[in-house]
Amino acid sequence: MRKEWPLILGLVILIGLQTTHLLDWLLLQSATVVLSGLGGLSLLILLLARRIASQADHLAERLGEPIGTLVLTGSVILIELALVTSTMLSGESNPTLARDSMFSVLMIVLTGVKGITLILASRFQTSGITEPFQPEDMATVNQSGASTYINLITTMSVLVLVLPNFSSDSSEANFSLPINWLLTVVAIGLYAAFLRFQTGSYRNLFLEASKQLELPETKASNGLHKASDHDSDSTIWSGILMATGLLILVLIAESMGNLIEVGITDLGLPSSLGGVLVGFLVVAPEALNAFQAANRGEVQRSLNTLYGSSLSTLCLTVPAVLLIGEVTNTNVILGLNPMESVLLILTLILVRPLSGRVSELDGLMLLSVGLVWISLQVVS
Repeated sequence: MRKEWPLILGLVILIGLQTTHLLDWLLLQSATVVLSGLGGLSLLILLLARRIASQADHLAERLGEPIGTLVLTGSVILIELALVTSTMLSGESNPTLARDSMFSVLMIVLTGVKGITLILASRFQTSGITEPFQPEDMATVNQSGASTYINLITTMSVLVLVLPNFSSDSSEANFSLPINWLLTVVAIGLYAAFLRFQTGSYRNLFLEASKQLELPETKASNGLHKASDHDSDSTIWSGILMATGLLILVLIAESMGNLIEVGITDLGLPSSLGGVLVGFLVVAPEALNAFQAANRGEVQRSLNTLYGSSLSTLCLTVPAVLLIGEVTNTNVILGLNPMESVLLILTLILVRPLSGRVSELDGLMLLSVGLVWISLQVVS
């Protein structure tokens, strides 16, 4: 129970935020007090994210890859969908809500988080090795699995965020109703087929490259060993704690929305930066889980988490938003502006694996793109 103090503290603070006027009081204070409150809540979210990442690691060890990382990805995307849905149904008309949400997640995950992940994995792999490094010294990615992820992410990104700008059957950056329904079917169908292959016949494509060398009978015995060593009750308890922590984290992040907006306004920053900050807080559990795995040299587990988050955001958010928009007669804009489209295409080019080896330079290039994106959000 001692290890779960961040969850207990988060639950107590969440109840306090929901049942008292603390947030309303903070909003009326000076910029210094607002920023102090924002910093304290952000620190709490990072503590929660660290505990969630730890529980996700336990689940990944007990369930095996790639199913272990799918549990964390699935939990996060469900809560993200709940937040987007609740915002759309609250009466706040924001036609670019889904687009901005998806684009922020993609840029945060594929540039910043992946960049740091590659740097950590490369340093782990080459620690203690005298330069110059040999190709076999570099961190190894399961190229077949990574390429599959990137191909799907690229396909859905272009179909959802770029192609609507060139559609002639709608006056805005969106498709007509028949094309939107087709896009919904394509998104859900591709994601369902991918999950079937990832957990079935193509499962080996998403394991660490070194583990593919194990003999089939060795892998089978390992699976039996894991099943007999770990109690199912402990696995269920870890899953409950992880899901509870995720729910508390996202609800606190949602409560911070007005606080972030006021803080950004007081600093004279653009309001679009608020969505980016909330996005950072929401993806924190997945980011920390990826960092922990990369720090142990498990680069493929890190990529499974990051790519899985990006793909599920694209494939599941779009159908939900299009459906809600149609039911509530709310306008939805999917297409990115030209500058964002260029950044997205550049990111998709950089994350595409050219070989099975990665270095710190690969991570630094992605971090550079992420830094430019954040800077443009600040000055735009």
